Amino acid sequence: MTVQSTLRRTLLTGAATAAALVVLLPQTAQAGGMDVIEVQPYERVEINDQWVMGLLPEGNQNYVVSSPASFDAHIEAAKNYPGSDILPDSISAGVYGEDGEILLLEGSWRLADGVPFIQVTPEGQDWGYGAQPVVLEDEEGWGTYYFDPAVWQIEGVDTYTITASDADGEVFDEIEVSLGF
Repeated sequence: MTVQSTLRRTLLTGAATAAALVVLLPQTAQAGGMDVIEVQPYERVEINDQWVMGLLPEGNQNYVVSSPASFDAHIEAAKNYPGSDILPDSISAGVYGEDGEILLLEGSWRLADGVPFIQVTPEGQDWGYGAQPVVLEDEEGWGTYYFDPAVWQIEGVDTYTITASDADGEVFDEIEVSLGF
């Protein structure tokens, strides 16, 4: 409670103070970035009660997103798929929605050095949230990400911009997604 009150007062003192606060906080703290989840091949990553994710060593940028009940079947099927096979320094995106609202954003990324920071910005906002990166242990150059809007209590949004930045903060790819994507 004290932190929220202090932060609220700091932000209300003026643009100069707010700008100084942005400089002091790392990019991941500003946007809600998350630590990388490292997994074994085929390991189940729980996104929420409805969705799980798993990464495969077969193919290029190969992964599945499914319900918990169908995860094993989807992993077995994906072993025969080539994967996303996206271009270097790029991201892909998948959208799951219902009744005009996006419920889950997911995708893969490919970057030669390190794990990118992936920011997800709801339409109408000028700031975003960090997506959760997931990588296979002992494998470099690619991984996946997911973003569950419900975690951040975002409702009624049908369009997002997904922006990927490298370790130096340079944007290397950006995608706008919506339910019609």
